[in-house]
Amino acid sequence: MQAWINAIGQARATVHLSIAQLTNLCLVTALGEAAQARHVRTYLITTEGKGLELTVAEKKAHAGALDYLAARGAVLQSTQSFHPTLLLVDAATTTATVHLEIGEGYTVGEPSLGPILQRLFALGWWRHGVNRLARTGAGKAEQPANFDEDRPLARVAVDIRVVSKPPAKPVQRLEVAAATKLFVDGAQQRLWVTLPDLSSEPALVTQLLAKAKDASCDVRLCLTTRPSANEMLTKLLAGGVHVRVAPGVPQILVDDQAMVFAGRIKGRDPVNGVSCAVTLNTAGAAELLTRFIQHWEAADFALRAQVKLGEITTPYLPLTAATNTPFFPAPAPKKHIVLTTPWTAFSAADLMDSAPHREAKDDPACNTLELTYEWQVVSPKLPADAKEEFKLGPEPATKGAERIKTPHSPRRFVRGKEVYVLIDRFDAARLAEFRALERQTKVRSVIAREV
Repeated sequence: MQAWINAIGQARATVHLSIAQLTNLCLVTALGEAAQARHVRTYLITTEGKGLELTVAEKKAHAGALDYLAARGAVLQSTQSFHPTLLLVDAATTTATVHLEIGEGYTVGEPSLGPILQRLFALGWWRHGVNRLARTGAGKAEQPANFDEDRPLARVAVDIRVVSKPPAKPVQRLEVAAATKLFVDGAQQRLWVTLPDLSSEPALVTQLLAKAKDASCDVRLCLTTRPSANEMLTKLLAGGVHVRVAPGVPQILVDDQAMVFAGRIKGRDPVNGVSCAVTLNTAGAAELLTRFIQHWEAADFALRAQVKLGEITTPYLPLTAATNTPFFPAPAPKKHIVLTTPWTAFSAADLMDSAPHREAKDDPACNTLELTYEWQVVSPKLPADAKEEFKLGPEPATKGAERIKTPHSPRRFVRGKEVYVLIDRFDAARLAEFRALERQTKVRSVIAREV
């Protein structure tokens, strides 16, 4: 805020300020001195200070600031909608000072953005002005008949939404989503994104997955809060997107350019007023790039997909390793469990019930290891007193001829009430088939054929 006060103190022609509340005494004093002592044309978009988010003391300070500035010649206009917080000093000159707040008290400013943001300020001034505030009281703000509300702004995409009950007008301008998509599509070597959460920009998350397929493009996602959408997070991690949890402001870094967001950006929720996405050139993006790297290296958590006993989870791993180590940890070694004792495995369920599997599952050291199995199928011997059964063949073509007995397929042997079926091969499908047959009949035992 001190930088804003210093800039207002050096103003020579104009000051354009959009701010929700005036509770900083030094800022209000600097505005009053510029308007009265140096005759600087001062334009201010603010609220009337009646919001529920303000305390009683803040409401009193805001009302006093409005009276103080109106008495000194500043032109004040109130609004009921939300606008980007920005300050423009001598916007139409070559020495313009630009401050656009993008969050965390951090502002960006390029002198070349001065005339463009001045038009954005005018758009909010004429589009959402409610009351003109003066010493004599509030009066209805005038609306010029020839103001072009749909005029495009270079390097600035604007979203204008009117939220009222019942809706007064349909949405007039929605440019941020299309501009963001076009900006991300141009990424070649670097695509670094900071988002508050995964649900705020679902279309952008889809683009990250598409860009991660390009091996030459470094795709990173910095989330300011721990994500709860594990399904989407798993897709990102499996798709090659590096994800960490660290503080930051919503932004998109593409190669040597940056796109920042101002105003209340809440994803799918409607925004009452003006919000915008501003594209910064190489000079303005350099500082944002440095800040992103600092936040990335000092991240609280890194996210990775982990396979544990057949389930995919997304734990949060504190970053304690050096920054030059690989992002994904080395894969955990596999543990092979070999069933060397005679063991007949008819299905996967039989294998899961084996003693070696239960021991490995109960071992805490194996919780994060991938378990693989090898087993041997030992053929039991056919009882010596089992007699093979035969079936009658088809009816003979010659009448009166004897029907020939033929062996069953697969071959069957009888021993009292027990029926043994001779299995001709050991593959899992065949074993499972005879195992099901045994459960259905309840009188047959399935055995393997000796080779």
